[in-house]
Amino acid sequence: MDGDYVYTVVGVLKPTGSVLDRLVLVNPESVWFVHEGTINDAEERKVIEDERQVTVLLVQYASPLAAASLPRRINTETNMQAASPASESARLFHMIGVGADVIRAFGGVVLATAALSLFIALYHALNERAYDIAVLRTLGAHPSSIAVMVLLEALMLAVLGGVLGLLLAHGLVGILAWWMSQQESLRISAWWFSVGEFWLLLPAFLAAALAALLPSWRAARANISATLARRM
Repeated sequence: MDGDYVYTVVGVLKPTGSVLDRLVLVNPESVWFVHEGTINDAEERKVIEDERQVTVLLVQYASPLAAASLPRRINTETNMQAASPASESARLFHMIGVGADVIRAFGGVVLATAALSLFIALYHALNERAYDIAVLRTLGAHPSSIAVMVLLEALMLAVLGGVLGLLLAHGLVGILAWWMSQQESLRISAWWFSVGEFWLLLPAFLAAALAALLPSWRAARANISATLARRM
């Protein structure tokens, strides 16, 4: 129902996950009729019918050569404008590519800062637990076991931070999805996780492993007698 005009639904297309899922496809005559309304004067109707136009046309090319030559020919030899969705999308992504590179660089800086913070935290924690580590060594713990313990602690922190980061990101997407639904815009799913997202945890693991190398080596090479002597 659109005002006083009733449309009859003759078919429902399969979901495509694109903007087509939110479109109602009708013939041009139906659109003209809705915009023009009911016109009783025959002369006025004839004038309006003569002014009817098709303003947008979707063309499917029969060959790659036509895809390359037809838009250029239309733009140069007619008063119409042709646009290729693929080329226009490429131009758009090229324009926003600088912003994407800046975001990636900012992400790299954040990752490096997090690795440095983790290194400092582990180093200070190692100083505070030097006596405990010395006691473990005295009780028979192997130096490699101490190093692995420190490394596992760093990896656990990386897992916790990565999971919290993913949940926070999807929470923000949920807020964006709610706002877009209020604007009757595209529908997005906030809690759908892709495999590619979990690959983002790999740099966090590598950064945590690098940050834990020196503290774990220092814990394994600690002087047991000197550490115990300082506490006596």
